[in-house]
Amino acid sequence: MNWSLGPTVFSADRAGMFADAPLAKGAQPAKFDPPKSGVSLSMRITADKPTGRIAIVGARVVTMKGADGGVIEDGVVLVERDRIKAVGRRGEVAIPAGTPTLDASGKTVIPGLIDAHAHGPYGIDEITPQANWAEMVNLALGVTTQHDPSSSARTVFPALEMVRSGRIVGPRTFSTAEIVYGARQAGVYAQIDSYEDALAHVRRLKAQGAHSLKNYNQPRRDQRQQVTAAALAEGMRSVAEGGSLFGLDMTLIADGNTTVEHNLPLGVFYEDVLQFFSQSQTGYTPTLVVTYGGPAGDPYWRAHTEVWKHPLLQRHQPAAILTASNARREIAPEGDYKDDDSAREAAKLARRGVPVAIGAHGQEPGIAAHWELWSFARGGMTPVEALRTGTIEAARSLGYDADIGSLEPGKLADLVVLDADPTQDIRNSDKVSKVMIGGRLLDAATVNEELTGDRKRPAYWWEGADGVQGYTGPAGGGANAHADQDDG
Repeated sequence: MNWSLGPTVFSADRAGMFADAPLAKGAQPAKFDPPKSGVSLSMRITADKPTGRIAIVGARVVTMKGADGGVIEDGVVLVERDRIKAVGRRGEVAIPAGTPTLDASGKTVIPGLIDAHAHGPYGIDEITPQANWAEMVNLALGVTTQHDPSSSARTVFPALEMVRSGRIVGPRTFSTAEIVYGARQAGVYAQIDSYEDALAHVRRLKAQGAHSLKNYNQPRRDQRQQVTAAALAEGMRSVAEGGSLFGLDMTLIADGNTTVEHNLPLGVFYEDVLQFFSQSQTGYTPTLVVTYGGPAGDPYWRAHTEVWKHPLLQRHQPAAILTASNARREIAPEGDYKDDDSAREAAKLARRGVPVAIGAHGQEPGIAAHWELWSFARGGMTPVEALRTGTIEAARSLGYDADIGSLEPGKLADLVVLDADPTQDIRNSDKVSKVMIGGRLLDAATVNEELTGDRKRPAYWWEGADGVQGYTGPAGGGANAHADQDDG
């Protein structure tokens, strides 16, 4: 019998598991001793990192260092390889001679967005696409890092490793892989009757490539505590599904989970909840696009914006899908939408120091992360506070803030160049001109590399050789295709 756990293939002789014939009377069966080692199929691959320097000069740089956004006017961001070398005002940062320079005068630079609750797709049936439009449109709209708290190990981990090795294009991704699920669903159910059971599930996920796990609706609190304790013992984060159950949410906070995913099912957070939550070390990802309690942010923004006309979505999404999903819209009375109510209460926690993060939940690729920012502003956050949920606070909630979330020397060179300033109007956050991930500068409209290299993205399945939409789909799709041709 042969099986794998992560990169290791194990083998065991059937004869050591059970006898070929009934045992003699009184004989005791031999105890099977599982193998402790196997054959590793892992391989060492060089990470994709640029080798040179680049300077971005003249922009308004929103560093996100500090509560006020740490804004630098007429700024310079100097990047060396995949890290930020220096950030400061023009004239204060020495740019080595010969450094390629992007003139960003009149533009605004922010850190790359961090989607703390993302969902694929990354592939199907163990096949990873070479041009995953859903991932590329996320990147084109400024999402440079995402954390997926429920996915398939056999699709997400190959894809994220291919991104890191430069074989495909997409955001930097982390994932829990399969959830540690308490419901008895075939293929997903994680039976936990002891701490040792929980530890086995955690170690399985860690071997497959997870840095975190999804503590999902184990029915008893002691089971949930065992999952959390096992995760901490293995140096992993435990992001927990709230399930729209207030009592469950409070125990998830009390028991030391890294984050609570989805909004607490309360119209108002009173002082007891605010004090309790803010004195914990647990973060909060309310996923406003799918807020419980009424119409959420996703239907709000689909109804109140012309999504299908967004120039970057037109570039990177099949016209038929983009139009069919968005052109015919339902609308509810303004007061029925609950994303702003949930955002208003989350803002109370954020102002008391709780890491509050965006979570686009795999809704409309690319733009849903911005809907999260906009909904936080609808709930009363200032534009800078809203931007913090998509940058430094999202990083802090998951423990990534040593490397990403703000523009500071030593951190990864993940940033977004915008044509308009989101600190003045948060709705400017999607006016993306350029995106840098790990020191590589990409044009948002094409996802082709500029200045740091000459890589071209592969064609999407619906494109012709000239890079325009070849399939227009039903009524409405042709208009989008025509817009692509005009822009091209």
